[in-house]
Amino acid sequence: MLTAILHGKAGRVELDGLPVSWRQLFRKREDLLTAVFFGRLPYLSDEAQEQILALLIGKTLAGEFGQLRDIRFWPKLDGTEGRKYVEPDVVLEFNEHLLLVEVKPPFGGSQSSQQWRNEIQSLQSNNDDEKNIVLLALGRNMPGWRAMAKKLEGEFEELNLRVFCREWHDLLSAISSMQNEAETRDARIYADWFEAFHLFGMITATAPFSDLLPLCSSAEILNESFAALQQWAPKAQNQHKTITYIDWTPLLPLVRELEQEEFQWT
Repeated sequence: MLTAILHGKAGRVELDGLPVSWRQLFRKREDLLTAVFFGRLPYLSDEAQEQILALLIGKTLAGEFGQLRDIRFWPKLDGTEGRKYVEPDVVLEFNEHLLLVEVKPPFGGSQSSQQWRNEIQSLQSNNDDEKNIVLLALGRNMPGWRAMAKKLEGEFEELNLRVFCREWHDLLSAISSMQNEAETRDARIYADWFEAFHLFGMITATAPFSDLLPLCSSAEILNESFAALQQWAPKAQNQHKTITYIDWTPLLPLVRELEQEEFQWT
């Protein structure tokens, strides 16, 4: 489905009585982002899967998780304190741990400690195997999240609760550095993730000027073009005007690349 959306082949759906493209819909629905990211996690190699978990919950705990047994998206858990049910975004089941995930996109509402509390209580009431519960809050964490996380761990000390708060930009930066050294299967999944992140508006393809220069013609020809630009300055009206012809051809490969990749100057 992601491939169809990226290539404009997913068609249109009706939203609030108006037709919208799947591309527009994807940007409005955090659940689609959640599904793309966590839905591809089981297809990573064991090594890559552990690396991603280490980014999310730390290397030490990730090494204790073992094999991923099951993923449940938006499970309806029996509620507490008058709530009929609660619906966390993702619950990942490992050998001895349950990873409870609450996702917020990089815009919109923020994380809520009360929502965390409700979901932990509900998951614990459904935790027949008495597995350790780990909470991951991904995106839009409040400035005081460390104090909130520590307080929540104290409230659920008997559960050995661990709370981790991560932001999307940190995750994207780390995955980007891993992508070049990943094996083929993992690299393809990383590429899918970045397509989804880009589609969701979280990243924009950028390139430093030094990386764009090789796209141009030879340095000698390019220098001549820039030298001509430097000599091109407004002349006083009473001066004799000299026409300088500039050959823009060496710059065309750079322009075409910018059009295709949507690069921005940095």
